[in-house]
Amino acid sequence: MCGICLVAGLKSDGQDGTIDRMVAALAHRGPDAHGVLRLPGCQLGHARLSIIDLATGAQPMTDVSGRYHITFNGEIYNYQQLRTELQNCGHRFATHSDTEVIMAAYVEWGPDCLNRFRGMFGFAIWDAKTQELFLGRDLFGEKPLYYAATPDGRFLVASEIKSIVAAGLLAPKLDPAAIDAYLALGYVPPDRTIYANIQTLPPAHFLKWGRDGTRVQRYWQPRFEPQSITMDDAAERLRELLQQAVRRQMVADVPVGAFLSGGHDSSTIVALMQQETSRPVKTFSVGFGKYTNELPYARAVAQQYQTEHHDIDLGTPAVGELLERMAEVYDEPFMDSSNIPTFLVSQYARQHVKVVLSGDGADELFGGYSWYLPLAASEKVRASRLKWLLFRSVSKLLGHRIAALELYSRGMGLAARWPDTRERFISTKTTFPVSERQIFWGGRNRSSDDFTHTNYYRPPDGTTGMNAVFHFDWMSFLPGDILVKVDRAAMANGLETRAPFLDRDLAEFAATLPAALKVNGTQSKVLFKHALNRYWPPSVKSRTKLGFGSPYQAWLHFSAVKTLRQRVFTGESRLRDLLPGLDPATLEGRPYEMWNLLTLGLWLERHEPN
Repeated sequence: MCGICLVAGLKSDGQDGTIDRMVAALAHRGPDAHGVLRLPGCQLGHARLSIIDLATGAQPMTDVSGRYHITFNGEIYNYQQLRTELQNCGHRFATHSDTEVIMAAYVEWGPDCLNRFRGMFGFAIWDAKTQELFLGRDLFGEKPLYYAATPDGRFLVASEIKSIVAAGLLAPKLDPAAIDAYLALGYVPPDRTIYANIQTLPPAHFLKWGRDGTRVQRYWQPRFEPQSITMDDAAERLRELLQQAVRRQMVADVPVGAFLSGGHDSSTIVALMQQETSRPVKTFSVGFGKYTNELPYARAVAQQYQTEHHDIDLGTPAVGELLERMAEVYDEPFMDSSNIPTFLVSQYARQHVKVVLSGDGADELFGGYSWYLPLAASEKVRASRLKWLLFRSVSKLLGHRIAALELYSRGMGLAARWPDTRERFISTKTTFPVSERQIFWGGRNRSSDDFTHTNYYRPPDGTTGMNAVFHFDWMSFLPGDILVKVDRAAMANGLETRAPFLDRDLAEFAATLPAALKVNGTQSKVLFKHALNRYWPPSVKSRTKLGFGSPYQAWLHFSAVKTLRQRVFTGESRLRDLLPGLDPATLEGRPYEMWNLLTLGLWLERHEPN
């Protein structure tokens, strides 16, 4: 896990300090070492967090031929197998690192090498002979990668936007369409950035840059093609693939720990990790006193598997200070309040380890979010005329007629308003609807939902119903919210995070599962629970899902946060200048919406170009 940067298209030796400024802006991502490689036409930079091949894995790196040069962020978990295969093809290696394997794989297979990698990555390879650049990014965007063309013809690449800005070669320009998308979704969609003149390489894409211009191309897309399989066979396959993923991701030359919230996902990862080692796994948890405290569940898991457990109850953290710190950590506006506990647990874990595994991705792959239940129920409502029988069956399964009636009623309401399940989902997940966003803009910008209808988000033909919903979360929510949250919060503390549930083999298996094995209208994560509950202590097995969140509703009433609200929502603030039609009074009693705009306002104070 590192920070990478590059400037290409140089007309001279480029001794103006550009690449040095870019590397310095990424120091938090790689505190162990900094490296710069100056070549004719291109300069590469790297800030290193040493995980694999501590002795010879320094970057930027040049291959044995001297033609190819790379700067790489991430991990290729199957690099040892690929190294053997490439040696059989005649390639020679000077190091024991996965970085060198990437270069050899690109030389041997071209862009198709990306389909052979099992890992998380964002990298840039410079071909000194052809003066061409190749960028590659992992399937779900675990590792970030940004680029920009400057007015004088240079091409910038970096792990974070702040590094591109630090180059000093362009003035960032806010993109109103991206801000509108943020107001709707709570995050900037993963196929764009908050700036009109800085781009992101979308997940599962590669980029080529050279004399013929710039070309961006997708190399992978999930195919939701349900296959017939029994529950028991699917459960066995899920356990096999997840164990394989955990085994792969524990490869490192430094100790590997785990985030442990005490939920089903992280508890499963810890259980499987402990099966792979004779040493106690180091596990980490945080709580917030009376507001949010899952520490007893985490301790039960730690006790069952005899981990080396570390937890801390932070009680009432300095939320005002942390909110302003998050505006600095995140280069784009970001409203997911769980970024604060993620930042704090990362800070705590970094005192003991450099690498942790997490349970991220399980909810997207196996249908764990609360919003899936009413959507699945709405599908059943439309599919059946016997609505009363559905209500009775739901009541019986849940054992609670009021809860069942509420779920059934919500399903009926959703089905009546939006015939298409995907449109039903997107409409209900929108923070501010188009009509309200139009008021905010005060006639300066016309709101639209184009960010949910581009080819990037549109599922392949034949993907309908709940699978279309899953596709959107795989393509948008997971890379745009969850993985951004974790990467920036962890890397701000020099900590590498890995997500076994996002292993490609496991993800492709999940895409073949019938939707009913994920969520059936009355239960979420159906197969997941059937296959993996054997790993959970009784207290964890019986608990309801909370999600790794924060008590932001209470935090909004802390005195320090009230001061921030006053500053952001009143007077001639940058938020009010951007959204002249915003009336703060309309936010009272709407904490989720208020948090969205508060985080946007704080971000604007720090980042909006003058």
